[in-house]
Amino acid sequence: MDPTSAAQLKIYEPWFIIAGVFVCFILLRFTRKALRRRIDEIGYRLRGERGLLFWFWLNAPGVIVHELSHALVVLLFRPFGFRITSISFFHIQPQQQRGPGGRVVKSGRRQSLQLGEVQYIRPSGRFMSYVGDGMSAIAPLFGGIGMLLLLYWVATGYSLWDLSIQHFQLLRPGWPWWTLVFAPYLILTVTSEFWPSHQDWRGARWFLMGLASLLLAAVAFLYLLKYLVFNNALLQQVSAIALHIDLALGVLLVLDLLFLLIAELLLQLVRR
Repeated sequence: MDPTSAAQLKIYEPWFIIAGVFVCFILLRFTRKALRRRIDEIGYRLRGERGLLFWFWLNAPGVIVHELSHALVVLLFRPFGFRITSISFFHIQPQQQRGPGGRVVKSGRRQSLQLGEVQYIRPSGRFMSYVGDGMSAIAPLFGGIGMLLLLYWVATGYSLWDLSIQHFQLLRPGWPWWTLVFAPYLILTVTSEFWPSHQDWRGARWFLMGLASLLLAAVAFLYLLKYLVFNNALLQQVSAIALHIDLALGVLLVLDLLFLLIAELLLQLVRR
């Protein structure tokens, strides 16, 4: 590539990095669905209809993190009248509808089944009740990200923020290698279950719309006061953050491809 073309592309590099976040996320959704299909077929060929539950049991650690994230937020809102009525794990059953007097936070929504649930009650019609509902609904996203950061540190000795294209090292010098035996599997299960379900998003819609409105108002206010300037410096800062997210998603993509390869090899064996 000639220097002129390279210089022209350099101008758009921050936008490519930011767009990479969305591209990597879409690829992750694709690879995770492909992995799910292979696990389902392996289970079906080995155990028939009962084997279709293999994916649920495979993701059991992620379900625990998902449900405990819901429960933790409910406990934090206990001063506002929130009370947990039940928590269950590893009890596969048809999904329940939202019941009167409280919401049901669910996981494992595929095939109309759930592997765990948290049920709670709270006062109706109060402002903090809507805030608590919203915070509880999206809690698995933050709980899953927090667990991902912890597991990556356990596996490699580095934080995800330490990732760098120029100076990439898989393990910190002196870090035990055996952490790579179990941590990738746990990362897979946590990231498979950290996305809130449709029921969760539905319970968080008013909270998220209100939060988005406040953020937009704050951005507009700061822009009018000249504290926030949309210039190249801001673009570079955003792209620097996006680059770390790209690298983190890239790690997840590599893990997905590794597990896809293993699942494909196992599938070929059970097809014989």
